[in-house]
Amino acid sequence: MDGLNIIVLLGLALTLISVLSLLIERLFFPSILAFIAIGVGVGFFWDGNEVFKVAGEIGIILLFFLLGLKFPLRELWKRMRKVWKAGILDIILSFGVSFGIALAFGLDFPRAFLIGAVLYATSSSISAKLLERHSEKHEDIKEFVLALLIFEDIFAPLLLTVAPFIIQEEPVAMSDIGKVFAGFLIFGVLLFIGSSFVSKQQKFSKHLLRQDDASIGLIGLILFFAGIGMVFGLSEILGAFIAGIMLADIHDVRPLKRLTVPVRDLFLPIFFISFGISINLEKGVIVNALFFVLIVWGVLSKWIVGRVGGRIYGLTRVQANEAGFSLAPRGEFSILFTALSNGAINLFVGLYIFVSAIVGIILFRFSEYLAEKTEKTLTKVLPDEKKEE
Repeated sequence: MDGLNIIVLLGLALTLISVLSLLIERLFFPSILAFIAIGVGVGFFWDGNEVFKVAGEIGIILLFFLLGLKFPLRELWKRMRKVWKAGILDIILSFGVSFGIALAFGLDFPRAFLIGAVLYATSSSISAKLLERHSEKHEDIKEFVLALLIFEDIFAPLLLTVAPFIIQEEPVAMSDIGKVFAGFLIFGVLLFIGSSFVSKQQKFSKHLLRQDDASIGLIGLILFFAGIGMVFGLSEILGAFIAGIMLADIHDVRPLKRLTVPVRDLFLPIFFISFGISINLEKGVIVNALFFVLIVWGVLSKWIVGRVGGRIYGLTRVQANEAGFSLAPRGEFSILFTALSNGAINLFVGLYIFVSAIVGIILFRFSEYLAEKTEKTLTKVLPDEKKEE
């Protein structure tokens, strides 16, 4: 196939992706579902390649850089102090209990760990986009949900760091442990030095961002931090997230977003399409009792976290219910864990992620109604539970 045909095919593919994304957005669903569905379709004809996967990885790296960019170090610390109890409950229920359920159904330790990891993190990309669209949602609910998402975005990369040793049953050497600790130390030093420099050199930082080739240097810096994470056995997205936190101390982050958002929007769909390709339906669809139990528990665990954790955070009962119904969709972090597995379990968790994303989006859209109905039901079932004044 000559170069001209490749360019024509690439142009047609990008146009088709854009049209399908627009159509599904018109139905008030995030475009991530269209990208995954495209990947599933493409998977019948093409298995993807390494270049395609790396391109998708760049997209997810930039996504987590932009997430980190929302939270300067002081603001991040402030939010973590308010949400850490809900975050610990989230780890226990969404990861720990899910892990236990998988063991109870006869899965071995590595596959049960994978199930727990997949069910743990709510999709930041889906939830953040839904929160932006539903401006009518109470600010306290938004604040709690975003704070919990950030807690998950900090803990999940740590989980992703130890996952290869468990899921792939790699032997753990003292040198591996030392390398991970060294990585954390280096990131801590870089974050401290970088944040201090950015805070004190605002004019110089803004001057650099106004240069013609600023996007090249910025994306290079992000990929450098992501690469450090990979070199030291940490997650690349942890490095990108830390780079975002470091640069968040620039008072006006709009130039940073202007330079990185277009690149993210080009490469991120490839990440989800690549995931869709990995869902090989030709191997047969595995939908059993465990699948349905995990779908129900995936929703219930997040509702409990929202209900209990939200009340600790300071939400009213109805607001806490609404927050719980806003946390169900799984997405990018769950997909990253599937890259560590293969075989039938990969198809199983892939289908779970896709279904949970759809269910979670529907629950989010009706969260206010469901919150009120749930509170009325709880008041009837539990007479001692008084309505919020």
